[in-house]
Amino acid sequence: MTAVSAMYARKQIEQAINLPDKAPLYQIIEMTPDQLQDGAVMVPIAAYLSLIEAIAQSEWPDLRFHMRTSQSMRCDEFGVFGLAFKSAPTVRQGLQRLQQYVRLHNRVSEFAAEAEGGAYVWSMKGPAVVRLGSALSAEAAMATTLVLCREATQKTLTPVKVEFSHTREGSKDALMAHFGVMPEFGAARDAIHFDMAEVEQPCAVGDAAIWQYLTTHLDQALQEDARRARPFAELVIEEITKLLSGGVPQLAEVAGIMGLGERTFQRRLSEQGQTFQALVDEARHQLARQLVVASSYSLIEITFLTGFSEQSAFSRGFKRWTGMSPRAYRQAQKGESLGAPASR
Repeated sequence: MTAVSAMYARKQIEQAINLPDKAPLYQIIEMTPDQLQDGAVMVPIAAYLSLIEAIAQSEWPDLRFHMRTSQSMRCDEFGVFGLAFKSAPTVRQGLQRLQQYVRLHNRVSEFAAEAEGGAYVWSMKGPAVVRLGSALSAEAAMATTLVLCREATQKTLTPVKVEFSHTREGSKDALMAHFGVMPEFGAARDAIHFDMAEVEQPCAVGDAAIWQYLTTHLDQALQEDARRARPFAELVIEEITKLLSGGVPQLAEVAGIMGLGERTFQRRLSEQGQTFQALVDEARHQLARQLVVASSYSLIEITFLTGFSEQSAFSRGFKRWTGMSPRAYRQAQKGESLGAPASR
């Protein structure tokens, strides 16, 4: 899902000073103020861009709210992600880490941090959506990066150059005031160019040991995020596979391991047009093929590892899945003639 952290939406709404009644803004993103307080909540990008456009309409043509939003950001508000940036030994090292973990807060764009000539460039590439909301979102993202760099060094860093791929109408005075240079529009990308000497500055509270400790936690968060992004049926098959050596698991057992109640578990399967029994069968199928081809287990051992109590039942199931007996399949996959004696 392409989405951004609810924190961004909450901050944008806070800066909608020309709209004292915030209820219509919450309606745009279909969330309540309490929901936006949860750092784990993500807002779909289409709703987020509509929110930005509604706030922009209230300020047009002198757009400043998104720069105020960026200026209000603090490293601590990004949790471990922000603390890891703040504790990096230098700004450059912080930006290098930032590109790795930014998807924990922004699943819309891709970021890169790299040296180019005598400058260090932080760039962003988002979806090719031509609308005011996406332009202002890109401006706010770059402005926020600069705010975090300034907080980390406790210095007023001024970029060598700022560029955006979009063009837009309306006043750009707030951008000049924030960045210290007037951005170039219609460029090939969205990017901030820093003087190399600036990004080699030590962070004010940089600590290599703390930085490494926090980035270890971020690695774990990325792994968990990637796991959640996988299809639910795939996750269920993975859990079933882990349990097959002890026999076919029950639905309640798998649901409990995944932290779900039985009804919620069944509902999510139903939403994907799946049944628990079908996923058990698929888990057995995948594991059986893997073990027959890529292991030295005997067929009787594979029978029990895939949750069957009898080799004859396993063989019937395997032939149903592949059209071949386990022994013939193993020989064929290893390039052996079907007439040669099996190794086991």
